[in-house]
Amino acid sequence: MPDSFIESQRSRQPVIGLALGGGGLRGTAHIGVLEVLRSKGLPIHMAAGTSAGSVIAMLHALGWTPEDMRNLLAEIEIKDLVDHVINVRSLILIGIKTILDRLSLPHGWLPPTPLGFVKGKKFYRLLCRLSRQQHFSDIDFPLFITATNLCNGRLVCFCPPRAAAQLGPQRPEVIFTADASLAEAVRASTAIPGIFEPLIWQGHLLVDGGLKNNVPADLLRWAGADIIIAVDLGFHSQDSGEIDTILEILIQSLDIMGQTSTELRLEQTADVVIQPATGTASLTDIEKVPGIIEAGRQAALEAWPQIALLVQNFAKRRSKVQPNFS
Repeated sequence: MPDSFIESQRSRQPVIGLALGGGGLRGTAHIGVLEVLRSKGLPIHMAAGTSAGSVIAMLHALGWTPEDMRNLLAEIEIKDLVDHVINVRSLILIGIKTILDRLSLPHGWLPPTPLGFVKGKKFYRLLCRLSRQQHFSDIDFPLFITATNLCNGRLVCFCPPRAAAQLGPQRPEVIFTADASLAEAVRASTAIPGIFEPLIWQGHLLVDGGLKNNVPADLLRWAGADIIIAVDLGFHSQDSGEIDTILEILIQSLDIMGQTSTELRLEQTADVVIQPATGTASLTDIEKVPGIIEAGRQAALEAWPQIALLVQNFAKRRSKVQPNFS
């Protein structure tokens, strides 16, 4: 964020950033983490989110409390989020196109096929309602949402205009932009490849931000956060019998691919890494949500002494460098 913003925060207290990682339904653990931080009176000055974490980060930026988020989950059913587009005809067309691709034969004469099992329009409408169709230019809270450009492989970071203007020239490897609504950014960040159809944004196909940056703590460091708390949902080892659908295979594969790079990135950029023991959960295991939220609570409570010490030590260092006029 702009220097004036950072300095005004630092004159009073450390600028604290919260990075929320992806992990499907296990992302509801972020609610439990926020419950603890809120109960301890810890202010969050900026937030970054990927995939499931982008949903919670957006709601937090809009002023939602953890209780509000719990109530929302109690109201939502899977049928409110999922609009399937795959049928037998689509599967046959996909098979034909795949064969023609392998043979390097043209197939432009074939009708278009779905780019995912779920269209995502229902979910997008829900996001529009939750965000009140606001854009990044409409909010003051420094919010960073990641997505992956499927066309060129670059990370896309949706953020407020001031942050985009400052960070864009400094980090050309990332596309920083405020040119999207909150709903568009979160819809892109949660587009699990092969499951949700990508979001078409400025002629590009955007998918799950977890492909490039599953726990975007580094974005907060670049933006000037003094203390960064990262919530890494990682991946949970499963027996072969538990991975029994295409959805489970895709999600587990993405989690595994991103875990090594996530661990390395967090070692360099996060001050505290919270890792809730959520267990396994598919996107349809709604009954597991209370337990997952509680896992987030417990992990945050265990991490709290470390967080409190960091804040305390920062305050001591700040008092040493500032003149005392009393």
